[in-house]
Amino acid sequence: MCVRAFLLLAVVALVPMSAHADDLIETKGFINVTVGDHLVRLEQLTIKRTDLNGKLPIALITHGTPISEGLMRDQSASQMAGIARDFAMRGWLVVAVERRGFGMSDGPQPAPATCSSPSLLERFSADADDLQATLVAVGQRPDADPTRAIAVGGSTGGVAVTALAARHPPGLRAVINISGGMQFAGCDSNDKLVAAFKTFAKNNTVPSLWLYAENDSFFGPDLVHRLRDAFILQGGDAKLVMFGPLGDDGHTIFQTGRYIWLPELDAFLRHYDLPTWRLNDALSLSRQIKLGERWRSLTELYLSAPVNKAMAEAVLSGKIWYAYGYGSPAEARSKALSLCQSTGNADNCGIVMENQRWLGH
Repeated sequence: MCVRAFLLLAVVALVPMSAHADDLIETKGFINVTVGDHLVRLEQLTIKRTDLNGKLPIALITHGTPISEGLMRDQSASQMAGIARDFAMRGWLVVAVERRGFGMSDGPQPAPATCSSPSLLERFSADADDLQATLVAVGQRPDADPTRAIAVGGSTGGVAVTALAARHPPGLRAVINISGGMQFAGCDSNDKLVAAFKTFAKNNTVPSLWLYAENDSFFGPDLVHRLRDAFILQGGDAKLVMFGPLGDDGHTIFQTGRYIWLPELDAFLRHYDLPTWRLNDALSLSRQIKLGERWRSLTELYLSAPVNKAMAEAVLSGKIWYAYGYGSPAEARSKALSLCQSTGNADNCGIVMENQRWLGH
């Protein structure tokens, strides 16, 4: 059977952030926030699209906790650049923030938790302090819309955004918990973690999306279902998506599994009428490429794929290829063209799509 369009996916490792992409403005630096009676300096990375003006909805992104204090201090907000770009491309003003005690943010960590800690509430309450203060500070920017905000966190950051939602800060519309939890070497903290999620669920009506993988070395399916059951039985609102095994350790899904969970994120955002691409966008793209409506699922995959990405078309055959997850648009273009040209189409390959921008035939 002759198939008119052939699609090849190229998944590659993210590279460290260098110059900002042509489609995005990226600013590294610090944000001054007020926590209690103290002025605190937090390391942050801000990204937004170059073509958007006015007040943009806020996406606050935060990180997990490495295995040693030395690694905590060596963290950087730039390590969240890939995820931040994905949200920025969807129309958000993105602020990726290092909490106190991490990276170049002020320290030390205000409420560290250990095996001997009676609960995890003090630790995650302190994390929520940082995130809430950051939301307030970002909301004062002239390009920010404080009435529309989401918070996204990986690992301990996933619990931190859940703790933030329990406070119902003004304008927080949803949270995304990715592989959220906390574990300690040498002891079992599962009961404490369940108790924390129970507390965060009480009177918590902020919608949340929970994303985990079956082979998470810290939070396996049994524990995740226990956490989610405890959360919803206390009144919390959480949609759980449990993905199959990802690589050697599904706990890395926050960074390395974006190509898997971004389609779930897009559906979640659409459901709550929050910024992302719309289903009609995929249909329009299919028609522009002349693929026809039956190939719309392929254009949906492209629109959800991590940036930076590009789509190449062999004009004579109508076949398409795309590459995603690169550090710059130029790298994505080069890879997409290379894939197209490697199949005997060297003379008629052209880039028709770069990130979310249609460039034409």
